[in-house]
Amino acid sequence: MSVRTILFVVVFSLHVTAVAATIDVTYAPKEFTNFRTGEKRTLTVQVRDSSTSPTPDVRNVSVKCVDTFICKILSYPDRVILIKDENYSASFRIEVEALFLGVTQLNITVGNEPVEPYVLRLHRSNRDEIVTSYFTIFIAIFVVIISFMMGTQLEPKRIMGIVRKPVGPTVGFFCQFGLMPTLGFLLAEYGLPADDIATKLALFSVSTCPGGGKSSFWTIIFSGNLDLSISMTFTQTLAALVMMPLWMSTAGKHFTDAHVKIPFGNILSGLAGLMVPSACGMVMAHYRPQYIEAISKWIKRLSWAAMIVISCFAIYANYYIFWLITWPIVLCGCTLPWLGYLTALIIAMLFRQEWKDCITIAIETGIQNIGIAMLLVLWCLPEPEASIAVTIIFVVAIMTDKPLLLIWLLSRLYMRCCKGDTVAQIDDNPKKISLTDAITSESLKQKPVEGDKELRGISVKAEKER
Repeated sequence: MSVRTILFVVVFSLHVTAVAATIDVTYAPKEFTNFRTGEKRTLTVQVRDSSTSPTPDVRNVSVKCVDTFICKILSYPDRVILIKDENYSASFRIEVEALFLGVTQLNITVGNEPVEPYVLRLHRSNRDEIVTSYFTIFIAIFVVIISFMMGTQLEPKRIMGIVRKPVGPTVGFFCQFGLMPTLGFLLAEYGLPADDIATKLALFSVSTCPGGGKSSFWTIIFSGNLDLSISMTFTQTLAALVMMPLWMSTAGKHFTDAHVKIPFGNILSGLAGLMVPSACGMVMAHYRPQYIEAISKWIKRLSWAAMIVISCFAIYANYYIFWLITWPIVLCGCTLPWLGYLTALIIAMLFRQEWKDCITIAIETGIQNIGIAMLLVLWCLPEPEASIAVTIIFVVAIMTDKPLLLIWLLSRLYMRCCKGDTVAQIDDNPKKISLTDAITSESLKQKPVEGDKELRGISVKAEKER
């Protein structure tokens, strides 16, 4: 290559760099604060070109929103004029409307030169914020009530019996704080988009939460070990005071950046707050043991009612989430709890636990305290990233118990079918009779009860009168 060619390339590169850097842009305001869905804002843009010739220069203006689903450009001028008397500068206004929450940017071009883009952070509407606040209050009240009622079922004698043989709780502990965070990390790292850091952090925070929620309810439904379930919920919540900060300060940092700070103080205070209702329930059970049986009956009813109400309220308060759900979110949100059930069940069986204990350990591992993860995301992330990250938590909450519900419905259907078969009519073969007939014939051989004697006496008296 000749010296002349090299000089030409260098001069041309410097010329291109100088042209690209000739336009300076200033935005007012520098950032829209609390720009909510449905609102319209005006952005003032001032551009200055230091290389403009003395004659007036007309430049075409182009403004585009990167994501047209969440923002809309209402108006902007077609061109601007740069003249010497105004220091080769001009200003114009852009009117923008927020259509949906999210983060996007405005790409602005003056002439043929793109300028620095303007970042838009669009929040939820005021109406959605109010509804969500009511939903959060409702969830908090429900958690307090359930924690109190579960505390009344913690009998010290039974707990001490479990402590003497702590194989079940130990297996559950390693499944909860060893298996689940590992699954959560792998799913977040390889199952979600690389640039969706907020959603990755949300999924991992779910995997580090202790067991809880409706685990005791499903343990009752599947005839598991309720004492083990309540004990595991209580002890895992205590252990989470150490294990959650440990996981978030190590592997959790992989899903954070300079703008995300993990509030360990809030995590500890939130977990400690869950222990207060349980402790109050234990105190009441000690001094008022006559209420324990009544409360145990209401736990199941309240859990059923709460499951229906919370699901409906959650959909109403967070309907926007359905526009944010993607297939990776659905697959990861389902895989975490479902694989937790299966893996914990296999591990418990390998340790030769009783079948009801295996069921309990699997349920306690798969069903986690989603409320803690939601609070953690709201504490860690700014808006609108927090509202976007809640999407995968919502999916996990909705899909966690669906396999259990399906298994329960199938078992009920199977029982009804089997019961229907046993009440069948007499077979064509006279030697074969149904189970109902066998029971009826056997009951006729039994000694008649007092009511039968009275009826027979009345019938004999009536026969004599005839």
